[in-house]
Amino acid sequence: MKNFKVISMFESFKELFLSTANTAVNRAKNPVLGAFVMSWCAFNWKSILYLFFSKSNIIDKISYISDNSTWKTVMFYPCLSVIAICCLLPWVNNIINVWQAKPLDNNDSIENHLKARKIQRETRLQRLLAKKDVTYDKVKTGAEKDIQEMKEEIIRSKNSMGELTAELKAKDDELRSASAQLAALNHSLKEISETLGRMNEAYKTLQNDFDEYKLKYPEKSQIKSLALGNGQTISNFLEQHNLSGLKSGKPDVFNNFGVLSGLSGFEDKNKD
Repeated sequence: MKNFKVISMFESFKELFLSTANTAVNRAKNPVLGAFVMSWCAFNWKSILYLFFSKSNIIDKISYISDNSTWKTVMFYPCLSVIAICCLLPWVNNIINVWQAKPLDNNDSIENHLKARKIQRETRLQRLLAKKDVTYDKVKTGAEKDIQEMKEEIIRSKNSMGELTAELKAKDDELRSASAQLAALNHSLKEISETLGRMNEAYKTLQNDFDEYKLKYPEKSQIKSLALGNGQTISNFLEQHNLSGLKSGKPDVFNNFGVLSGLSGFEDKNKD
């Protein structure tokens, strides 16, 4: 309860102080009061300085101020100064403003001209910036278009590379298949060559055996008069099997290898 009373008293003093301060400010704003205060300080400045800066006691200060102050300095001159300030000063200010009107107009004209020049420069700058932005947008659009075309070209190149890679792989597979076929053909050719070599060796052996037979049995050297086991002559046998080349010394080894082998067996039988 006591705290509430203290707070209420504090609020009351606060409101009183604020009201007094606002009243003082409003009074100070009054031109008459302000002019009087300034005039009184101007005519009584010695008493003010002595009051605040003298080291004498208060009695001496009061005596000094009373001796050096008159009704003229305290009231007449300050009031006369207030009348002059409040009544004559506005007319003086008006005359001064009239004198300053043309220079002020010229000054305003100069300022307006400078502002207009500044606005023109800013407008020109804005136009240049707008052109720059438009040019930048055009360049940016062109660059984006070029980049898009380059991307499309890269995609086409990748697709072409993929097709070429697939084609290369197919050609590689074909090459491997051809290489395998070539290897198989080489193997077959090697086998045929080996078979031909064996047949040539057999032919040479048969030829040697036949030569030995002619030397051993000269009376039977005429091959046409030889007879086989079935009673058929060799001449007829050769004509029947197209072995006429044997008589000329150029037999067909591939086609008649079996027949020659048969003759070799026949020779061995005669030897026995």
